[in-house]
Amino acid sequence: MPGIDSHIETDPRPLVKDRAGHSSSDTAISRIHADPPPAASVSSVSSVSSVATPTARTRSFHDESHDCNELLRVAAVGAVDDGKSTLIGRLLHDTGQIPDDHLQAALMASKRRGMDTLDLSLITDGLQAERDQGITIDVAHRYFTIPGRKLIVADCPGHLQYTRNMATGSSNADLALVVVDITRGIRQQTTRHMVIASLFGIRQYIIAVNKMDSVSFDQTCFADILSALADLGSRLDLTGMDLGEVTVIPVSALSGDNVVHRSERTSWYGGPTLLAALQHAHTHATAVSLSNGATSHTNDSTKAAMRLPVQSVIRVNGTSRRYAGMVAAGELEAGQEVIVLPSRVHTRIEGIWSAAGQVASAVSSTSVSVALTDEVGISRGDVIVAANGLPQVTTHLEAVLCWWGMEPASAGQHYLLKAGTKITRAKLSSIRTVLDVDNIQEVPAAKLPHNGIGKVEVETASALTVDSYAASRATGSFIIVDESNNATLGAGMVI
Repeated sequence: MPGIDSHIETDPRPLVKDRAGHSSSDTAISRIHADPPPAASVSSVSSVSSVATPTARTRSFHDESHDCNELLRVAAVGAVDDGKSTLIGRLLHDTGQIPDDHLQAALMASKRRGMDTLDLSLITDGLQAERDQGITIDVAHRYFTIPGRKLIVADCPGHLQYTRNMATGSSNADLALVVVDITRGIRQQTTRHMVIASLFGIRQYIIAVNKMDSVSFDQTCFADILSALADLGSRLDLTGMDLGEVTVIPVSALSGDNVVHRSERTSWYGGPTLLAALQHAHTHATAVSLSNGATSHTNDSTKAAMRLPVQSVIRVNGTSRRYAGMVAAGELEAGQEVIVLPSRVHTRIEGIWSAAGQVASAVSSTSVSVALTDEVGISRGDVIVAANGLPQVTTHLEAVLCWWGMEPASAGQHYLLKAGTKITRAKLSSIRTVLDVDNIQEVPAAKLPHNGIGKVEVETASALTVDSYAASRATGSFIIVDESNNATLGAGMVI
């Protein structure tokens, strides 16, 4: 993780790296400036107490991005009560993304709770239990646009008991928006969420230091958070975890400072607003430059070798067969030479059909059915792969396992394992280490506790076709399932 440069600078350039992953300072994850930004970039912050309907100014975001093609998936994570839902609500409100009926409903709900102003957390907390308790329980997805791109923001719960929901929301994200309450600092659950996000291959982080209004926008308090983040980054580095690019922004979700509009009350800060940082983030989890000058893996499923896990076999006109599934990685092309695993039979793609009819090619995340030039025995769970860049075919997995079962996991226990479309019986053969979240250290352990993270070895009854998680999220991950009740007990990432 790059270090934190917290000294006073007068360079007003925001800390946003270019597409190659380089910034004007490879060692900085945030800058604090002595000089205020130019007057033209300063906007006064409107009060939520006067919210009625989105203004013409905020509606312009729809107009500017109507034909944008880029999609950025964001997971909003962090400890409970740090203000994730309120921050997302503020971002939606100030960019004019809240439909009038939803806004009026949130205003009425706020009044029923005895509040004089709009409670922006109600925009994302949709479950009645969430509104009653003032917490996030399930993952809420919000779809909206900003200039140049579309966003899907997953508002993840902060409570320890809902860690599995947080992991679900982060599993497909390109960027983690980590919200930190400046009055509470970096808490254990904040660290746990950042560790899980890192394990899931997220290499872009925006740290929103929230509730700056509670400390009168004090620069020293913000610098203390920077110091704590630098210490956390150093300890994560020792365990081999890489956060990649990190941008730290002082914000107030309640009043809107530095969310969409630059705040006059943080004249010492010269970095981007939250909106600007989202506009410049990489999409599709592309590779970024590491602090040691090397290049990290790419988890971009469009650039990986082609993988098509077979979900079902379709009889066509009673005479021929097609093999249906979703392209997990790479690009599938008619005429392409492929290998069927685990049988290792070589053949070619004769034809491809999607919802649009017969097509010449299909990219990652496209549901298709394919015909092959040869008669091949294929069943659900087999994988059709490109002839170059073959995956592993193995019954032995080394993996990082996030455990959510209420009972600790221990060596020798049997479960069901689902990897792609393949389901097989499996045994947890050994637990090598467990991560001590408080001290960011891997320690030997005999059991993996509830919400624990550890390195394990798994033996499967039948062969699996897998990649390392670093090479492909889709074919490098699996879940552990309870044989007795089909409950999901954990998620694993192949090393």
